[in-house]
Order: sequence, then C-alpha cells, then structure tokens
Amino acid sequence: MEKRYHALRIIATVYKVFGIITIALAFLLSSGICVSSVLGGSVLGLLTGDRYNNFSAAGGMGLIFGLVIGFTALILYGGLGLTLYAVGEGIYLFLAMEENTRASVLWLQRQSPPPLVR
Repeated sequence: MEKRYHALRIIATVYKVFGIITIALAFLLSSGICVSSVLGGSVLGLLTGDRYNNFSAAGGMGLIFGLVIGFTALILYGGLGLTLYAVGEGIYLFLAMEENTRASVLWLQRQSPPPLVR
C-alpha cells in the first residue's frame, strides 16, 4: 500500500529530532549550571578571604543553588524535549491509524458484493 501524507511524515521526524536534541541539551545545560555554580562559589569563597576552607559558606551556597537550578532546568527542558518527541510519535500514530483504516476499507470492499441499486 502506498504511503500518503509525506509532508506530515517529514514534520513528525523533525519533531522527533528536535526532541532528542532538546533532551541532550538539557543534560548539558543542567550539568554546566551545576559545575559553574560550584566553581563560582569556590572562587567567591577565595575572594572573601576564606583561603583555608574550600567548602566555605559561599561555596556551599553555590553548590546548593547550582543543584537546585540545574535540577529545575533538567526537569523543564527535559520535559520540553519529551513533549516534542511525543508530538512526533503522535503524528506517526495518526498516520498509522489512517493507513489501517484505509486497508480495512479496501479489504471490506473486496469481500462484500456491491449493493443492489433500485
């Protein structure tokens, strides 16, 4: 059976690719936020004069804020990526439903005799 709606198939594939890219960027973004917050907090601790204690108050707050913001970014952008991927899969689902319905109609038309016309 021939494939129909080629543009919808391309759009669904684009959505799925954007979803995968968004999920990968979400992991990179969240890890970058965590690392930069921890390093920034450590540098701030050194600048305040606490040279002998690596885990100062500024470093500890940088770690906590970095983890909270990184986790929040991971949840938000990961959810966005999953939503984009799900939209692409939904379009493929509708296309498969259309193909199955068309195949069922063609099969039923071959099985039953034509109706009598009066």
